[in-house]
Amino acid sequence: MARILQVTEAFGGGVFASVTQICNGLAERGHEVHLLYARRPETPADFRQALDARVQVWETSMVRSLSPLDDWRGLLDLRRAFVRLAPEVIHLHSSKAGFLGRLAARSLNMQDRVLYSPRGLAFLQEDVAAGSRSLYLYLERLARLFGGRLVACSASELMQIRERIGASNSLLIENAVALEKIPLARPAQEGVLRIGTLGRVSYAKNPALFARLARRVAAVVGARARLEWHWIGGGDAADCALLEAAGVQVSGWVPRAEALERLSHLDVYLQTSLWEGMPIAVIEAQVAGIPAVVSDVVGNRDVVLEGRTGFIGASEPALAEALQTLIDDAPRREQMGREARAQALARFGLPRLFDELLRAYGLTGPQEAGR
Repeated sequence: MARILQVTEAFGGGVFASVTQICNGLAERGHEVHLLYARRPETPADFRQALDARVQVWETSMVRSLSPLDDWRGLLDLRRAFVRLAPEVIHLHSSKAGFLGRLAARSLNMQDRVLYSPRGLAFLQEDVAAGSRSLYLYLERLARLFGGRLVACSASELMQIRERIGASNSLLIENAVALEKIPLARPAQEGVLRIGTLGRVSYAKNPALFARLARRVAAVVGARARLEWHWIGGGDAADCALLEAAGVQVSGWVPRAEALERLSHLDVYLQTSLWEGMPIAVIEAQVAGIPAVVSDVVGNRDVVLEGRTGFIGASEPALAEALQTLIDDAPRREQMGREARAQALARFGLPRLFDELLRAYGLTGPQEAGR
């Protein structure tokens, strides 16, 4: 049994789903698991219910924005936690935890115990100025010198890490989901075809493009099909209003089980992200057997197999054309859904994820070897 510390500042959305399932899986395998997190507005109020009772939880003062005073406090928090817990493995998630955590570990000569998963590289974020993106890239390059090993969650992210950060010892461990918890896609209600997405309504997910596509495709399709557009999730009020004005039904925040149930009623999954790491929601849609139309960005392009499990569009017209193809061609839509599920079941199960994680952690004890 090893003492393993998971650390994240970005405790919400896809990072929340990934980190909690990692914690739970490691606890189930008999390891002593600690979670050090910072609370964000999108952190579920009842997040403890998503964690195995054996996972020990600690809160830290890390903040998302760059702030010398707050970051100094966050660094001291991490140092104290590393000393107090003396973990054999430290796994950092998100860019702020990655920078401060690697610096704290280096100051304590614990850098050989560290892995860092960016889960969406900060220098790819288009909601910040070019100068800020350049700064984030510089900080990633600087933090590489502190030690630790970078873990990409998609092949595209791995390429960015190796080519732009210069982390040649980085490795790939793709995201995974609890396959058995995702309901199978349900047949559409007679005469209705549902197109939707799941996630936070935020700039990164590009709700403006989603709204434009809803208007554009509905105008072209006209009376050929009765369309419903759904955004499962909540977030920025102005963006929610923009979606609703385009005829998109926005659910607001709902419990995870309900969100997955709503997902299962979609006929086509649409992901319009500006950037990603490897989107859990797209994986979940594929597991459910729903063909996807996704923007051509890091992460999205790593989940969907072009022309087999969905379409990858590099522009608004390309995305609109892909949606129209799936709307008009029910046999192809159904075939893509079947292929999506078959590929996802073979590729995105949790046993594969934990086997790869434990190898990366250097944990090959009898319990793991016998699994």
